[in-house]
Amino acid sequence: LKLKRAARPSLVGPCGIPTPTSQRWPDGSLAPDSSAAMMQPSVEDIFLFVNPSSGGNKGQDFLQVPQPFVTDLEEGRTATLHIYSLPDNPDEGFRKLKEIADRTKMPVRCVVGGGDGTVMWADCVATKNGIDTSKQLIYGIIPLGTGNDFSRVAGWGGKNPKNVLKNDCRLLRDMVKWWSRATVRPHDVWECHVEVDDEDGKIMKVKGVGEEVIPEKEIKGPLINYFSIGQESKVGVEFDKHRTKSQSCNLFVYAWQGITQEMDCMNQQRVGDLISSMHAGTGPEDPFIFGNNEGEDGELPELVGNPESLMFLNVNSYAGGAGQFWQLDGSMGTDPAPEEKDVNVQSEPGDGRLEVVTLPSVANIALDKVAHEAKRIHSGGPYYLEFFGNDEGEQHVYCEIDGEFYHLVNPTCCHVRYLKKLQVLQNTVPTDAWKDLMQKGKALPADIVDTAKNASVAFAQMTQDVATGMVGSWQQVTSGTGEMMGFKRPA
Repeated sequence: LKLKRAARPSLVGPCGIPTPTSQRWPDGSLAPDSSAAMMQPSVEDIFLFVNPSSGGNKGQDFLQVPQPFVTDLEEGRTATLHIYSLPDNPDEGFRKLKEIADRTKMPVRCVVGGGDGTVMWADCVATKNGIDTSKQLIYGIIPLGTGNDFSRVAGWGGKNPKNVLKNDCRLLRDMVKWWSRATVRPHDVWECHVEVDDEDGKIMKVKGVGEEVIPEKEIKGPLINYFSIGQESKVGVEFDKHRTKSQSCNLFVYAWQGITQEMDCMNQQRVGDLISSMHAGTGPEDPFIFGNNEGEDGELPELVGNPESLMFLNVNSYAGGAGQFWQLDGSMGTDPAPEEKDVNVQSEPGDGRLEVVTLPSVANIALDKVAHEAKRIHSGGPYYLEFFGNDEGEQHVYCEIDGEFYHLVNPTCCHVRYLKKLQVLQNTVPTDAWKDLMQKGKALPADIVDTAKNASVAFAQMTQDVATGMVGSWQQVTSGTGEMMGFKRPA
């Protein structure tokens, strides 16, 4: 697939008539017909596609909901929820969805139940069934994964819902009401294309407690959350080998793998040892963002220090909301510093830009709310990266695309390109009330429901007292001065 950089759309519509700004997304691109998206029919069809194995098999509960599932909405309106298993019979559901979208000429609300990767899984299946997902679908999500960063940014929280079937599916009925009244916003989809050496390169993925080589010499995958290279991704590979079916246990597993990999000082990933140059564009001829070679006009911008991870962020939430790395008061990651126009930008998931940061250490993920150490590199896209070769043997690099971890041997280059824009449901229910409902299955008070449309969107936060308590433990372990929770430094 050859992708060219999209030109910025003109603000002039057909016959030279200016396009109203109300019909445009924040980056200036043309939005689907907003009048159609805001119309509220008397009977609304909402589709739910669930990965039943997500959330420790909690997704299975939704497949036990009786069909048809009809919910009364405001002003005499009703909504019918159509539920399908994404692994088992999605085509039937997407064909029915397409029929409704084609007949009504309106986008249909399509909710997916699963982890962050489930959104693009559903999008792929919908596309195969002839649906123009950018125009005919509005995506919502039920958080059934581990991190659930896509869900957090969309205002739906990160905790797996409980008691879905109790009280005549009261929780699900309330969720249908929120999906129906949620606002619509844009969300960018990018593509990561990583290549390894044709002769000596390998791409490996976790299988069981080990790794297997895949036959391809390249990775092409959609990105809706983030893409990273370095130590954080190495931790992710080890985490995948020990992943459990419990969301809570997985968080502990990830933390423990972070500790053990940090203590393996001789094999840590360092960006300055992996990537020879990064460019703002589609190839090596485009402007340098940083590099390790001298250019014609003097030295190129260099990384500050030698950080462990390089991250490309489409959403400003990482590791279950533990890290919000793009902050306008954060320090710069290159010397000389980038231009203000390239870093003094707010992070939005639908603005046609990615935010690029470096992390000195994986410990900065857990401690981000206490001591923000992420450094700003650039905001924009597309991007091109070249890797160092290893003349003395193999170069091992780890990367992640939206929670999918890869072990690369002798990678050569990487392209990050804009792909398309989706419509996403943004929740406006106050966070505390939403959390209470999702965890206890209680209905929201009437006054909360009535004011939901005007409520500000809030995001799940790591409590500062817990994070603060981790500081001493992390320093103790990483400095080798003692033991933490009975775990000893590996030989």
